[in-house]
This record gives sequence, C-alpha cells and structure tokens, in this order.
Amino acid sequence: MAAFRGGDRDAFERLFDRHHLKVIRFASRMTGDSGRGEEAAQEIFLRIARAAPTWEPTARFTTWMYTIARRTTLNFIRDARDHEASLAIPLGEEADDAPLLQLPGPPAFEPDRIFSNSQLRERLAVALAELPEGYRSAFVLAAGEGLSYQEVAEILGITPQAVKSRVFRAREALAGKLSELEP
Repeated sequence: MAAFRGGDRDAFERLFDRHHLKVIRFASRMTGDSGRGEEAAQEIFLRIARAAPTWEPTARFTTWMYTIARRTTLNFIRDARDHEASLAIPLGEEADDAPLLQLPGPPAFEPDRIFSNSQLRERLAVALAELPEGYRSAFVLAAGEGLSYQEVAEILGITPQAVKSRVFRAREALAGKLSELEP
C-alpha cells in the first residue's frame, strides 16, 4: 500500500491480485448474495484506491481493508433492504452462489444429511442475514475469514473479549437455525 501511495500504479494491481478473492468472499457472506458481493468488492477496492493518500501504516493493511469492506457491505445491505422492500423481493434469493462457511455444531448436525449444499447455503445466508450486524460481522471475519479475535476487534472497534462473545452467540444462533433442517 505504501508503494501505491507513493505513486506506483502497479502496486495497487498487486494488492488487488493478493486480496480480491478474500474481499469478494467476505462481501458475499455479509450480503448473502455472490452478485452483490462482487459488486461490493468493486466498490471496496475503489474506496481503497481513493483512500490511499490517507492510509497510515499504523495497522496491518488487511485490518484497514476489512474495515473499509465492512462499512461498504453494510451500505450495500442497507441499500438492498431499502430496494427490496420497495420491490417485495426476499433477501438471500441468490444465495446458491455464496461460499459455504464451515460451522461447528452439535454432533447430530451433519451438513451432508441436509437436503443439499445449495439449500444449506441458502439457509445459511438467510440465517446470517437474520443475525444482528455486530454478530454477523464478528462471525464472518473470525470464522469465515480466519482473522484473529485481536484483528477483528481492531476492525470493529471493540475488545477481543467482546469479539469472542459475539462469535459465540452467532454460532449458537446459527446452529439453532440450521439444526431445524435436520431430517
């Protein structure tokens, strides 16, 4: 990022190549829709490029990137809800294309026993969308993106203990919603 900020245009391309799949995956999981995730990812990288002059290397680039990604996807979610409410289209309609998170659950919860992966993805996208934003963000960043609780805390502006609590509560809520699918 420092090289890009210093005028090296190729540096941004290298950043994009290194991080775009992570950003798309994060945005798709947050929005519950791979199309919106890709659209949000484009906006995220545009915002990163525009914010380059103000970037300070006080935190890791990925922490800064996920902070921008979270804010941008929250805007996409809000805008989508407003738009969908006006069109009466339910959320998560295109969840079949969204990446599948691996959730720990009760021993009886076996994803391969549930209808199919596409139905599980759809159900997971709907369940994630129903979580309060703070739980969803903490869960997707920690469980979905594999960030440490410390990194998630920096992104969300909360303590690592609060992240741990939010992730735990998100897992409980998701396991409860998904266990309803058991045959």
